[in-house]
Amino acid sequence: MLTAGCIGSSDVEPFETAETAEAPLGRRTVAPIGANGLAPAHFWAAENRAAFRALGGAALAGGGGGVLAATPLLGTEGGRSVLDYTVRCALAEGQVVHAPNGDPYYGSFGFAPAWTGRALNLSEQRWVSACIFQHLNGSGAHVDILLRGDHPALACSPDEAPFLDFFVRDATMFGNAFLPGPIAGFACIDPDLTGELSRISLSCPLDLNLLELDRLCGHVPTCGIAFVGLCNLACTQDTAGNKTCNTLPLLGPLLGPLLGPILGPSYAETIRTQLRDADFLPLYPGCGLL
Repeated sequence: MLTAGCIGSSDVEPFETAETAEAPLGRRTVAPIGANGLAPAHFWAAENRAAFRALGGAALAGGGGGVLAATPLLGTEGGRSVLDYTVRCALAEGQVVHAPNGDPYYGSFGFAPAWTGRALNLSEQRWVSACIFQHLNGSGAHVDILLRGDHPALACSPDEAPFLDFFVRDATMFGNAFLPGPIAGFACIDPDLTGELSRISLSCPLDLNLLELDRLCGHVPTCGIAFVGLCNLACTQDTAGNKTCNTLPLLGPLLGPLLGPILGPSYAETIRTQLRDADFLPLYPGCGLL
């Protein structure tokens, strides 16, 4: 029986199904909480990025029966990690696809549940990309993150129990990792984060760009993330806090809507995160040290 609200993600075990048709998006029964332990070295590896881009151009379970389409990502440990997080972001709870050897890959968030039967559309590419960016962690620590955004997959009330401990506003991610080119995504920092950083070290707010890039890139020279500064200078937001962001910083809420579309694309498919207070330092271990 489905509950009326959201419960913690660890409270529900995924069940196997071979869904390959359009999957309807209903109210989530599991809170949109993930553990961002995807190693940047795995995701930004050139061969994995190429395989990831190719994966989006066709049905994820192209062979039918819930079996994954052939992909080089299955050939290495790093590739399988990228595939695991990709399926978690794209497919919904209760959906599962299998590698040819039978290994299961479970859905969780549901940003593109219909991908099992067809290629991704542009909006789905952006949502899945933003979700994956949020799960990158150069520190190697698996830190719980609460995902928020204007998508049915994230439609839980912030007043429900699983959300209450996640009060540190972190970063917003957007972009499209399925497109070619050196820059795949963009990141901005919530202004409230500067106050949290100041509690730890007076130098932390000065390290914002380095801290965020260290989280998303590690020490990978092929990293495709661009840091665009404070979110209130790169994005506009609605009354619920959902952001539409530009790819260039410092346009501000007034100039952004006017100049943003001229100077670069804007993204309504943005995902912001909130953290537990205790998880802040594991996510940004270099705070005050950079």
